[in-house]
Amino acid sequence: MAGMSAFAAEGPPESAPYIETRYRYSNLHSDGKPRRGHANTQRLQLGYLWRINEQWSAYGEGIRTWSLFGQQYDDGSARITPYPTEADPASTGITNAWVQYGQGDVAVRAGRQYVRLDNGRFFSNNPWRQNLQSFDGIHMAWKAWQGAMLDYYWLGRVNRTVGADFRDRDQRRWQLDAHLLHADQQLPVGTLTAYGYFVRNETVSANSVKTLGMRYTGTQSLGSEGFAVSWTAEAARQYDYANNPGRFSLGYHLLDATIGYRALSARVGEEKLDGDGRHAVNVAYGAARAFNGWVVAFRIPNSGLRERYVGLLGRVDVGRPVNWQVTYRHFRPVQGRAMLGDEVDVGALVDLGRGFTLELQYGDFRAHRHGVDERKLWLIGEYRYGKAPK
Repeated sequence: MAGMSAFAAEGPPESAPYIETRYRYSNLHSDGKPRRGHANTQRLQLGYLWRINEQWSAYGEGIRTWSLFGQQYDDGSARITPYPTEADPASTGITNAWVQYGQGDVAVRAGRQYVRLDNGRFFSNNPWRQNLQSFDGIHMAWKAWQGAMLDYYWLGRVNRTVGADFRDRDQRRWQLDAHLLHADQQLPVGTLTAYGYFVRNETVSANSVKTLGMRYTGTQSLGSEGFAVSWTAEAARQYDYANNPGRFSLGYHLLDATIGYRALSARVGEEKLDGDGRHAVNVAYGAARAFNGWVVAFRIPNSGLRERYVGLLGRVDVGRPVNWQVTYRHFRPVQGRAMLGDEVDVGALVDLGRGFTLELQYGDFRAHRHGVDERKLWLIGEYRYGKAPK
């Protein structure tokens, strides 16, 4: 959304291709499966941006995902296997096909496009998956006054991360009638955001929800030595909507703070998704793996989920810049006293230059009578040429 907002104010970039390829090796262990999984998946992403004139531009993009060296993992295609799951089935599809008009402080984009709002909790292109999630619809952005950006989306379909070739058509795409309202206001310190998401899902009615919320984010320097604090405070309320057969009113909040230097910072936070015993806060259109642990050991239970986490992150130069992080997460339900588990996530990413990056991630989930212990290791190599429009 920030990229689209800048596009509205500054005009589109020059015509250019975009190429991205990502290889990922996943080593998967689960106490619930008799065999260790090994997933070697490759993604090729090709796009091209046309700048037609000062006002008009268009972008097309396709993705091809396939498995290498055999398939010793469950790709999520509903086939029972002795291996743990890495939900990246082979697929070929069009992920972007849009045309945009921009004039002054207003821009309108129509067609298939990525939608990522704020941190991606409620709407995201789900970038961890090899098949990215896109939406068919219209996006209007307006720089209404100084420091203010208003966005409206109408979405008619979501093309999900199982890919265009998945056998179950109702999992490949969902038909929607969704209206998303989003407003940002820059303050002397930080940014205040208000949003309202009204989603009718014609394919899976249980995912028809209304979400109303506010969010305050910012970064503040605390001296001349690079010491700074950044924060996020968000609260929302979600309700059943339109054809949803359930009836519920559920709360959500996120509190997050990071303090320190670029080389070393500490992070602490809490995310709470309410549940009433029959329903939990619905995040079906968001980025699942970016929250509640990299292992993704369980779905949000109907009793709700409270995650508290603490971590360290930083950057070190060893000839090449390396970004690293370590996070400990503790999970428990909102209702009841049961323990859902603990997880430790460790990651490092090195920029090799010339568009190449190498990343290592590890997640270790330990269950407390809720599911089973799981450990996963990922090695990711990526190359990018050009820059994809946002």
